[in-house]
Amino acid sequence: MGYIVPNDLLTEHECPLAVIKCVDFRFRESDQEFVEKHLGYKNFDLYAWPGSAKDVLKNNGFKVSFSEKIVAVSKNLHHVKKLLLLWNWDCESYGGSSNFLTVADEEATYIKDLQTVKEMLVKDLPQDLEIIMAYSKPVPQGLEYAIL
Repeated sequence: MGYIVPNDLLTEHECPLAVIKCVDFRFRESDQEFVEKHLGYKNFDLYAWPGSAKDVLKNNGFKVSFSEKIVAVSKNLHHVKKLLLLWNWDCESYGGSSNFLTVADEEATYIKDLQTVKEMLVKDLPQDLEIIMAYSKPVPQGLEYAIL
């Protein structure tokens, strides 16, 4: 016999948010807590990809495929209203934090790239889908999340 986990959400087909984030296990629990407790979304579609949506910058098949999935599944099936682009500090798709000269350089790069990805996706996604952006960075107490 298999392991049974009760799930009363199986009949639900709507959620307000879709999130694309990195697959990096170091950020999974903190990202979940940020989305649930700070943004207020317990239920959301989750797209996890190495480097989050950084591959959109390549303007290749990933961007097209990602946009199509967001529209087909999250927007049309689950009726999401917002898409969260979530970056994390020390991202290996950038070569990690050690690849930047300063903390300010790393932060500026993430902010610039988040804004560029948003601008690129806005052209392919429905106009009523709000795109929000955030990133996390380490502080002595844990991870601090900044919403742009």
